[in-house]
Order: sequence, then structure tokens, then C-alpha cells
Amino acid sequence: MAEQKRVFIHIGAPKTGTTFLQRVLAQNRHALAEVGVLYPKPGREAHHTAVWAVRKTFEESEKGSAFADHWTKVVRRSLEWGGDTVVLSSELFCFSRGPKIAEILAAFGTAELHVIYTARDLVRQVPAVWQEQVKNRQTMSYQDFLVDVLGERTSALSRVFWGGQNARAVLARWSRGLDAPHVHLVTAPPPGAPTGLLWERFASVLGLDSSRYASDIPPANTSLSIAAAETLRRYNERYAENLPILEYRKIIRRRLEPAFADGRKDQLRLPLTPTQRSTILDLSERMVAPMRRAGYDVVGSFDDLLPARPGPDEPPPERGPDDLVDAEIVAELLDIVDYLLRRAG
Repeated sequence: MAEQKRVFIHIGAPKTGTTFLQRVLAQNRHALAEVGVLYPKPGREAHHTAVWAVRKTFEESEKGSAFADHWTKVVRRSLEWGGDTVVLSSELFCFSRGPKIAEILAAFGTAELHVIYTARDLVRQVPAVWQEQVKNRQTMSYQDFLVDVLGERTSALSRVFWGGQNARAVLARWSRGLDAPHVHLVTAPPPGAPTGLLWERFASVLGLDSSRYASDIPPANTSLSIAAAETLRRYNERYAENLPILEYRKIIRRRLEPAFADGRKDQLRLPLTPTQRSTILDLSERMVAPMRRAGYDVVGSFDDLLPARPGPDEPPPERGPDDLVDAEIVAELLDIVDYLLRRAG
């Protein structure tokens, strides 16, 4: 065993391949343990429930008692681990601030602490996070979200977005007291890159040969079609506030998300106008500039976070969720009903 245990905390950000990485780690849990790497198992693939426990997110909830000790379990197993490396992963870590970050880091005693932040270019992140938040009871329309997240940032949803996706601010919070080389920024590869490259980059931070571990993982947390996303958003407006968030997540993730995936597949992508893309890229450049000087360990390239700007011949954006007519929503609902009836049969 190494003289000093290393603890790597993968803190996010959401929608940067975190679910994929967590499932690879979970699938290879035993193989990793054989080489001295612990990926604790308090609940499912990731450590979300442990983060909820340490942040006391659902402390007053009856269902929160089911995972109230998950953080304590993760810490205890990490401290007792006889190998030299521990890996934790939850994109919910990145929303923690000052005292809570200090509490999380202090829990591991004299271990050598590392923080890993995975980042993806904001041109892809802005639409992806809106859709992900719709799957978590949000009701704000896509265009209203774009206006706010790229402008005054007055809504709770836009504050959540920048709380997790502003890589400069998140790493500034989490790097206090850590040596800069122990703060790892792993950039998500651009579109068209080999599917295993993200795992390769992540594994290299841990000192692992990625090719030794199975990473052929079925798609998880996949994107909804535009019609499905808008249908769910309208459902949220009408019904979601009557469902506790944990119950809502269970229904959506386990029951309705497969129905959405089985339904009609529109080929539209959540649109951004050239002006919106340019604004996002301006924000990205201001975010990246100070990180270049911070001395962090960058695995990948800052260029991955700065895609090309729209050219003068950029085609007009496709239709978005706000442009759908009621008949398209009805068709989506019929597909969902058909899926649920076939499953019931």
C-alpha cells in the first residue's frame, strides 16, 4: 500500500458524460479493487445519495432516512480501504460551497486529495441542461431559459445552470487548499471523437490503463426528442408540483423515460441562433482565460471548450420546442400511451 492514500472526488459537471463514467466505474468495481482502487457502493452506480446525506438535502423527508447514513458509509469504507486509491463520483458535488466543501474534504483525514471536474463546451451544455432539468420537474420554456441563462440570470434554473457549468468558479471553490496539480480538468471530447476517449482521459488521471477495463456501456440518460421534452415540460406545468421530487424522479427515470425513448424520434436538435451561439462563446472565452493561468492538470484541451463560431453562411436554426403545435404533442402522448399499454399487456 502507498504511504499516503489518494482520494479522487469527481465533482461533475452535469451532462458531461458523468453517468457514463459512473457506470464504467461500477461495472469494473471488482477489477479496480484488484489493483487497489476502491469505488465505494453505498447505493446505485454513483454517489448521489451520499451527497444528499452530507448536504442534508432530504433530511426532513421520510424517504431521506433510507440514505441518511450513505455519506458516513462512504467515508468509513474509504478510510478503512487497504488499497492506495479511492474514487467518488457525483455531479451533485459541484454545487457545494465553502464550509460544505471544507467538511467534505476534511472527512478523509490525511489522504492526498484530488478533485476531478469534467467539462463540455457550453454550446452543447446549454440545451442539454435545459432538457435535463425538465426531467427534474422544471417548467420554464426553452426560449425563456435561453434568454435568462444568457442574460440577467434571475431564475432559479439559470442559477443552477451556472452553479454547475461555470468551470472557473466551481474549480476556484474546490481548489482552495489543494495543490493546483491535484485539481484535474478533464474536457469532454468534441463531437465525432472516439466513444471511449472520455474514459481514457478520466482513467489517466487515476493512473489507470483504460484499455484494461470494459467501457462498452449501453446508452444511459440519453437525450429526449424535442417533442418528448416539450410534452414532459407541459406535464410538469400541470402536475409535477404535486409529486415529491424523489417520487417524481423514480417515475420519470424508471417508467416514463423508456416510454419517451420508445416513441417517435424527431431528428430536430434544440436550436441556438448564431447570436446565441456567439454569446455563449464569448462567455466561454471569459471562463477559460483564467483557468489557463491556474496551473490545473488539464487532460484534453481547452480547445474542446471553445468550438468554432458560426460563419456568415450559417443556416437558420431548426424548429424548437416552443414551435411545436398541439397536434405534435398529442402524437407524442399517443406513442407514450401505446408503449405503456403494450408493456402492461
